[in-house]
Amino acid sequence: MTATAWMDSLWDPGARLLRAPASLAPHTHMVRETIWYAVGLLTRAGTSDRARAVEAVERVLAHQFTLPGHVGHGTWRRWPDEQDPAPDAAEWRDYDPNWREFIGTALLLVLHEFEPDLPAALVARIDDALTLATAGSRQRGVSAHYTNIALMAAYLYDAVGDRHGRAELRGAGELLATEVHTVWARTGAFPEFNSPTYYGVDLFGLALWRGLAPSPVLRGLGAVMERRLWEEIAARYHPDLRNIAGPYDRTYGMDLQRYVSLLGLWIQLATRGAQAPLPAGGPGAADHAHDWCFAPCFALLASTPPADVTARLTAFSGRRHVATTVTTAPRRVATSWIGERHLIGAQDAGGSHDEWDDQSCPVAVHWRAPGTSHGVHWLRAAPGTPVDATVDREGTLRLTHYARRNPGRPLRFVAYAPRSAPDDVTAGHWRLPGLTVRVESAAGIDAVTAHSDGLLHITYAPVDAPHEGGTEFLLRFTPA
Repeated sequence: MTATAWMDSLWDPGARLLRAPASLAPHTHMVRETIWYAVGLLTRAGTSDRARAVEAVERVLAHQFTLPGHVGHGTWRRWPDEQDPAPDAAEWRDYDPNWREFIGTALLLVLHEFEPDLPAALVARIDDALTLATAGSRQRGVSAHYTNIALMAAYLYDAVGDRHGRAELRGAGELLATEVHTVWARTGAFPEFNSPTYYGVDLFGLALWRGLAPSPVLRGLGAVMERRLWEEIAARYHPDLRNIAGPYDRTYGMDLQRYVSLLGLWIQLATRGAQAPLPAGGPGAADHAHDWCFAPCFALLASTPPADVTARLTAFSGRRHVATTVTTAPRRVATSWIGERHLIGAQDAGGSHDEWDDQSCPVAVHWRAPGTSHGVHWLRAAPGTPVDATVDREGTLRLTHYARRNPGRPLRFVAYAPRSAPDDVTAGHWRLPGLTVRVESAAGIDAVTAHSDGLLHITYAPVDAPHEGGTEFLLRFTPA
């Protein structure tokens, strides 16, 4: 109930919504997170919790868009002051289409677990809202490759179709579920690979399939994919460093102990908090603090990973090399090396990957911070840097930088290594606190800058590569 107690401090009785934490400034209140709070209140069932939960649900329902024919139909405002989307509205800038699935699945949880405790009029309003949400979601046509949203959408269609006696809606749910499984079965991996936040949503969706879906198709496929996903997570997780080895298709931070990730919440539940990769002392002012609000939904599903997975989440299971083919067309391979004191992650897409943006992280290294038991320092290719990389069984990182096809985007590394200085870095040798890096490349250092926040930026000068393949680098790591 820790998350619910924290949300108590955010509750605004006048607005009947949760206040936004500092990490979401300048927004004042949150709509989606308020429905998650209602789940926590109904689960806790304290003296005034049911009354407050009813107020919260009513207020959330009031913020749904009813815009037949518009792409935003059936979704919800993110913030109470968000305007109705105009005809030329852009997704994510003017509205979030995914609030249909996030809020819709939470409403279904409310009905599944607590319907007898709710006023009949409110239940009828929830049913109406679910009808609008499913209509808008189907009009949008969620892709099976958009894993985390597709998982929730398939359950939404199946559960609402069953509740309302709509066979065509249940069929849509089974069809989308089958498509998601088909995409996954090609390699045994989701195309949204190794995202500490998206994996948390995936586990939520799969737990809904396996545990609550009316359809036996969803129940069966959910059980298979849920177990395999937990195994994939455990293969790359280091319980002492409390981080999961890269690479990451999407990440909102580089240290799970410094921001709230949904995967961190699941691991906390699985390990009973023993090795939870979450900020010490709760969300507080941590980045992505609002994601802590999702915890009551996770806890209600009581999804327990297999015993062998739980063991690997709680105790280091030995040095290992992990390779995963993420997609086959184009071929995208993630390799990771997990050692006692450091982690290395790399992604190789053969130059075809076009998502070198701020959230993708094809190269990531973590190591134990000097003088700590589980604190980490980290190194990554700077956001947006066009690289492919692999790590071999000996822990050597081979990296290709595509300078010729990406002018103006030099190879730049960012390291969180407090107390390091520019003089500690040369083209072939980096002396970072707790880690030594040997570099082999024809490229030379262009600039090294240290910042007061502990970040060190290392930029290599562009090399006129002899072919389209780019400039090669070889990095060998020795932790202290």
